[in-house]
Amino acid sequence: MPEASVRRPKMSTGGSPATSDIERYVLRVIAIADAPCELWFLDRLLARAGVPTWPALDTTLEDLISRGTLVDSPAGLRLASSRLRDGVLAETPASTQRGLRESAAEVLADAGRPAQAARHLLRAMPTAAGTTRELAARLATDPAVGPTLSADLLLAGGPPDTADRLLDWLVATADNLFLAGRLAEAMHLLRTELAVDRYGPRQRALLLGRLGAYYATQRPSLSMTYLERALDQHLDGAQRSWTLAMRASVAARFGYADSGDLLAEAQQAHRAVPTAEGEIRLALARAAQATAAADLPSASRILQDVDADAPAARSQLVFLRVDRIANQLSLGRFTDARSALDAVTDEIDTLGGVAWPLVTALDCVARLAVGEFAEAGARARLALDGPQADALTDEARATLLATVVEDLLRRGEVSMARALLTPEKPTLDWPDGLGWFHLGAAAAADPEPDRHAPLLRAILEMSNRSAAPLLLVPHHGPRLVRTALLLGDQQHARILTNHLKRVAGTVNNRLWQGIAHHADGIITGDPAALATAVARLRTTAARPALADALFELGRSARVPREEAIDVLDECAALYARLGATGDHDRARQHRQQLGAGTRTRSAVRPDGPAALTPAEARVAELLAGGATKQQAAAELFISFHTVDTHLRAIYTKLGIRSRVQLARRWDARPPS
Repeated sequence: MPEASVRRPKMSTGGSPATSDIERYVLRVIAIADAPCELWFLDRLLARAGVPTWPALDTTLEDLISRGTLVDSPAGLRLASSRLRDGVLAETPASTQRGLRESAAEVLADAGRPAQAARHLLRAMPTAAGTTRELAARLATDPAVGPTLSADLLLAGGPPDTADRLLDWLVATADNLFLAGRLAEAMHLLRTELAVDRYGPRQRALLLGRLGAYYATQRPSLSMTYLERALDQHLDGAQRSWTLAMRASVAARFGYADSGDLLAEAQQAHRAVPTAEGEIRLALARAAQATAAADLPSASRILQDVDADAPAARSQLVFLRVDRIANQLSLGRFTDARSALDAVTDEIDTLGGVAWPLVTALDCVARLAVGEFAEAGARARLALDGPQADALTDEARATLLATVVEDLLRRGEVSMARALLTPEKPTLDWPDGLGWFHLGAAAAADPEPDRHAPLLRAILEMSNRSAAPLLLVPHHGPRLVRTALLLGDQQHARILTNHLKRVAGTVNNRLWQGIAHHADGIITGDPAALATAVARLRTTAARPALADALFELGRSARVPREEAIDVLDECAALYARLGATGDHDRARQHRQQLGAGTRTRSAVRPDGPAALTPAEARVAELLAGGATKQQAAAELFISFHTVDTHLRAIYTKLGIRSRVQLARRWDARPPS
């Protein structure tokens, strides 16, 4: 073929390279697609515009591709450059673009792609036709369209003309703004309508109830005030049931003394006038009530029984998912919780921006619980200083700040931690101050916790009302017990310990058994309780809780010096692996105070059974009594390997070589 006859791709200078009407429409459709354009989509939009397609479309596309105007890919067709796309759009009249986008929205909605349809529709509004406004209202309620898109659709469409439809629009728009994390906009919308005072008591109560629901994430005291004001109005049965359920949920979550009575009243109202949304809100309230009473298994069953796919669950789905994750963390199911956190993070656009601060805070406390201090601190700093910092609720911000403070204190950066704590002026009055609980628990790790006495005394007082704040980070419980004792507050030390014992009783796993024994060992000074805590915690992923229990055992005055040195050596090594250099140094200092010299046979030390550590003595007693290694491991909640390690140490210390010799030696030991 002669060279002159070969068509070469032309570089665009910014205008449309179309040479015919069909080419012009093809380029316009692909330009407004905002993503690779699939052939079926192009075909349908051209058909709606009255442009003949087959067989002309095939030829047109081949020609545009050969000229370098279009690029074909497995995902679809796209223009060769962003500059070319801008040129096509610049030459397309605004009315034509709007018409194409309206058609695109209808086509995509019919094809089951509501989120893409909503994005196109937003670009065509607010001057869209009446039928398109109806489509916008329908898309705004589709679960696949996230709250941000839904709110923008409703706002772009504007309020309807009639008063009854206006109220529905207000509530729907405010709910979506709230779920999108745009709380200030939602509040402004409702407050403006309340100020106009164009409604009767029933409609006014609906708006007051919504304000109460939104304040639950920021100011629970105001939340309860607005909900009570709503209940003072003339409500129909369904509204009263919903408002009572919301009030019961807030009361249970924040430990109101009468939360049980409020929950019973809400359940009675729901039985009289059941609603799907009220059923879900009541389930969240019952789960919160169970958690406050330290009954985590019951809370788990309640949350798992909720149908998250039910249409009525949409407005509560974020809180249901977050409560489930918090329950998994509290039960010590850290791997499951991390998987669930990843899933929620991937679905933020659909669930709504209100999830971001909740999930970010939970991710940080999950990392603290397993000893990922550096990772938790880095993520918290990024959230506190990042572009979304303004979207943080007060509670989320306090939890993230607590994460940074704990990371600094664990690393021995005490002055930096205090510099962060000093300017904070937290609300210490309950219930609004409950959001600062984790910050107080972090401040309790300061070597001089009395520097933060007002904050610490306030959160200790709040622990009277609910066990819930203690549950997300297991090692915070024993730390606060010791802090209460240091502040001379025996009463709250015992209240905290009783909370932890109740958790251990209902959950019945090694994590909470270990935490409860640790707290009990601090209260009683009993090294056996601390040794049991260590044995239980060895089998969990809560490495900071284990390290802290080892430290408590190693510095107990009632533990023999040789055993204390071994315990503190292990403790220091574990702190080092966690990157807790400040804690490591404290453990080494205590170890050095016990004497760093080499142990020699001339040193005064016990011999015979008295030379055994408490853990070794328990293993020796079981094995001497005829138990197998497997039975001893099960009885002591330790691994078979740990039993074997203890047995070798027992043989060495007693100078024996067999189980028969152990039984004889154990029976012949002097009375303790």
